Amino acid sequence: MDLNDKPALPAPEGLNPNFIDPPTLMPTVIVTCTVVLALVTAFVCARLFIKSYIIGEHHIEDYLSYLAWAGIVTYIGVLIYIENYGFARHQWDISVAMFEHIMYYLNVVYCIYGPTTMAAKLSVLFQIKRIFAAVRKDVVYWVVVFSIVLNFFFYTGLFLSYVFQCWPRPKIWNPTVPGKCVSSTKSNLAAGILNLISDVEALLLPAWAIWHLKMPIKKKLAAYTVFGVGSIACAIGVAGIYFRVLLLEKSDFTWICTKAAMLVISEMAVVTIVGCFPSLPRLYHYLRGNKDGRSKLGITANSNKTQKYGIKRSNRSNFHGSMVQYMDREWRSDLLQSVASNERLELHRYSIDAERGGDGRVGYETSFGNGILKTTAIDQSVDASKV
Repeated sequence: MDLNDKPALPAPEGLNPNFIDPPTLMPTVIVTCTVVLALVTAFVCARLFIKSYIIGEHHIEDYLSYLAWAGIVTYIGVLIYIENYGFARHQWDISVAMFEHIMYYLNVVYCIYGPTTMAAKLSVLFQIKRIFAAVRKDVVYWVVVFSIVLNFFFYTGLFLSYVFQCWPRPKIWNPTVPGKCVSSTKSNLAAGILNLISDVEALLLPAWAIWHLKMPIKKKLAAYTVFGVGSIACAIGVAGIYFRVLLLEKSDFTWICTKAAMLVISEMAVVTIVGCFPSLPRLYHYLRGNKDGRSKLGITANSNKTQKYGIKRSNRSNFHGSMVQYMDREWRSDLLQSVASNERLELHRYSIDAERGGDGRVGYETSFGNGILKTTAIDQSVDASKV
């Protein structure tokens, strides 16, 4: 029998294979991919603009975010391309010849998933490390470092498991080839469970760090909302596990796998977006007319450990800066002595308008209440022991 005429799965009782105009999930896939791609592209472009034009520097977490975006675009492109061979249909509406092509490209999609998700997760973890553990090597620091290493090895192993799912590789899409394989559905289930654990960990780490800051509960909750979007990824991960279990129990592989793929795209996008959130306050300030995207009082560490106070015209702090005033004395002292980070840390308690004097000091006026002004001069050198 010609493989182009033989269905890849016997049709259920009462149904006949339909190779011409069968039911398909492809319209849903296209809508989902369009919305997800538009959102993640907007957030990543905002991050790229902030880092390139406003701040003028990039860190490893930024490059990982861009890599994750490229992976999501590639994943979506391959997924939609598979529709040429009948993906998103019921398996009995696909010929054996078409199914072989689907399995080939589906393995490509699996291989893309590991590096893309790893880049998105590591981007978030490196950002947590920069915000909460850039100064002292305390418990938060070591937990984040351990998480980075663990995620790196997990997703590298996952990638290799898909690359060598069968040996020789042609057996992945052609079951008649002699060789050995590991179950891709079982690998997907294990990956889904471990991925959910990783999502929960990335959600709880900043919560733990923020909880130990000396700030009111309401401000802790407000600060945590920056990372709290990651709870959506956790919910998507739970749904993804459900569909992975269905793949073990039901034979309609292509139909169920299409639904799981839409969840995977959404999960990767949400994790990537979470990594972009801490940069957004800079864009907000920039759009409100503050051309460097900073609040009025900024602290920047330079190479000779001298602190420079740059005064700008905004009375709102960015996320990094709002944390500093709630650090304990020892942490603030360590921060001033650290030159490892070039991130600007901003504080705000009063509305400040200032200008730099010609004698190497910063003069500024602080407003207290109804028009009472106090003019102060600050020397640029700060004794860290007195912080």
